[in-house]
Amino acid sequence: MRIIRGALAGRRGQALLVVVALLLAVAVQGRIEAGADRRPAVHPLLYLPSGKYLRVVSLGFDGLLADVLYLWSIQYYGNYAIADRYDYLEHIYDTVITELDPRYLDPYLVGAMIMDFEARRPEAALRLLDKGIARNPDKWILAFEAGFTCYNELRDYRRAAAYFEMALRAPDVHPVVRRLYANMHERAGDPRTSLREWAEIYDTAADEYVKSVAWNHVHDLKVRVDLLDLDDGVVRFRALRGRAPRDLRELVAAGILPAIPLDPEEREYRYAPRDGRVTYSGGLILAR
Repeated sequence: MRIIRGALAGRRGQALLVVVALLLAVAVQGRIEAGADRRPAVHPLLYLPSGKYLRVVSLGFDGLLADVLYLWSIQYYGNYAIADRYDYLEHIYDTVITELDPRYLDPYLVGAMIMDFEARRPEAALRLLDKGIARNPDKWILAFEAGFTCYNELRDYRRAAAYFEMALRAPDVHPVVRRLYANMHERAGDPRTSLREWAEIYDTAADEYVKSVAWNHVHDLKVRVDLLDLDDGVVRFRALRGRAPRDLRELVAAGILPAIPLDPEEREYRYAPRDGRVTYSGGLILAR
């Protein structure tokens, strides 16, 4: 047992020596370059080479080195006194830390958060998260964060929906992701897909609150989709017959619609043959 402990202690000692040697080498290089260019000193760790190179020279301690650099990065980018601290932001997180340990999730998440909220570079954050998704397709949180960035920062709802769909393919995904996925389609102008997703959430939800929220969306989206179908049917009938239908049932008789939908309360939609307008006699729940 003492021999094993001694061996482990020896490996830890080697790891620390490797890390210290690397950091000292980078510090010397940083001072040389800063002096040669006669410019203000840049933090030495910003001169780190690619993580692919560091992985080779770290002698198998790439995970430990990634930990050290990640902890340093949090302290460095949290120092608001450094005016140009974001100049090497992508290099540190994308080229160095996540190359050292591609399965280390925290640098992807925290690096993307700094890029998005602090540096105001959402596209850089998405590039880092894309890399994390490619290296860790089984971790839903990375695609979720990318989707939320598209939703919250870029207002790009179709792109957000695509990321949330990626997250849904990962194991153990949180149920909130499906609700966000359904909502993104509605915001992107695709009520049919949104209705289908909310209906599935309603059918499968065990929680009564979630079921209630899903029903509210299903109710309003059904009205919206039904009115779109009926309005489109009236337009097609007018093009076919040169007049508006006298009754909505004429849309079925003409083969334009397979059936006339009823509203969520199982009532017929109102139809005004004079101007061809179809309306809902109830009220939308989410618009109240």
